[in-house]
Amino acid sequence: MDAGPQRLKGSSYRGTRSAVLDLIRSSDGVSRVELSRRSGLTEATISKIVKDLLADGVVVNAGEAESTGGKRPQLLRLSTSTRYAVGITLDISTSVIVLCGLDGAPIAERRIPGFGRDEPAPVVSRAASAVMGLLRDQGVPGASIIGVGLASSGRRRSPLGWGEDAAVADRWERFDTGEALAERLGLPVTVENDANCAALGVFWSGGKDAPRTFMTVYMSEGIGAGIVIAGSLYRGASGNSGEIGHVTVDAQGRPCWCGANGCLETVGPPRAIIAQVLADDELRRTFEVDADTEPGTVHRRVLEAAETGSATALDLLRSSARQVADVVRGLANTLDLDSIFLAGPGFGSAAPIYLAAIRTRLAEASLARGVHAVNVEFAGGGPEVAALGAASVVLHSALTPHHDLAVRW
Repeated sequence: MDAGPQRLKGSSYRGTRSAVLDLIRSSDGVSRVELSRRSGLTEATISKIVKDLLADGVVVNAGEAESTGGKRPQLLRLSTSTRYAVGITLDISTSVIVLCGLDGAPIAERRIPGFGRDEPAPVVSRAASAVMGLLRDQGVPGASIIGVGLASSGRRRSPLGWGEDAAVADRWERFDTGEALAERLGLPVTVENDANCAALGVFWSGGKDAPRTFMTVYMSEGIGAGIVIAGSLYRGASGNSGEIGHVTVDAQGRPCWCGANGCLETVGPPRAIIAQVLADDELRRTFEVDADTEPGTVHRRVLEAAETGSATALDLLRSSARQVADVVRGLANTLDLDSIFLAGPGFGSAAPIYLAAIRTRLAEASLARGVHAVNVEFAGGGPEVAALGAASVVLHSALTPHHDLAVRW
């Protein structure tokens, strides 16, 4: 029951305000009357909340709605020029910083060299300098930044994935990237894994048409999934949900670093394709690579060969796609998903191969296929996808009523 504006204080008021703001965010323009109807709150409560949102510059008037017999109601929408979020993805080859408005739409972007085999401190220093330079170039004061989101590949404190090269990973293991970045920027930093970032990016940018129960499969060097259920990100007990790379696809398969055999991680993502190529003399000759070739170059050679019709390259990619499709089908059945999105640089120009494999597998063996179709789409293939999603994590946490989503400093 609505307690009225006079009793909306403290955390109760903040939660109610966030809920109203989420309704405004997910619409193309909404009136106070419609907000009252959709939220179940009294018009007096809505009026107080909207007044505060307007005063804070978070919401603006956006014209008038059609008259229904009387004064035309004012429409409200998020302001896109008063408050901002920054998203960062630190990748081995290329790191991306994006500046977004409250609607999650990108305003500006900056790319810098990836971390490669560098020490953590200079990597953070480069990222912080790039953020400050981007804000300066756009004329955006630091005080208008809600926060900074940092997409990681799996570890809670580091941009590296769980199975990265030990020599590189050891240098990052005791380094708290989020805390160091927050100290350099003087801004709050939220760290979330890249798959969750990509999923929230899809949800936030989708507005009123965003799916409510879906999964985003994010592939860079490895593979993971961000899962949204009924509009809320599912993170599990410790924030490590979505580790689909460690679903067993072949119990007699190759050992995985996690301790199991035949994980998807050993046969599906780019690092598995790269390992397969480098372990085979004929494949090395086919793609003109050797043990000293950068991993990203190996994968790029496979993609380029597939584009020209190489049967060998296509076989490698189709085999990978079939393994990914089997795991995705299992999760679609388990969670009764209505949509699946693929995102991340690991798909590259091979995205159509993965889309076709997943769509075919779902058409053949989805338990819900007689009830509803499962939409499968490509959400984007560059590292900016995770950066945009990282900004969305900040916006989602600040502007919606859901529970804590990630680690903050």
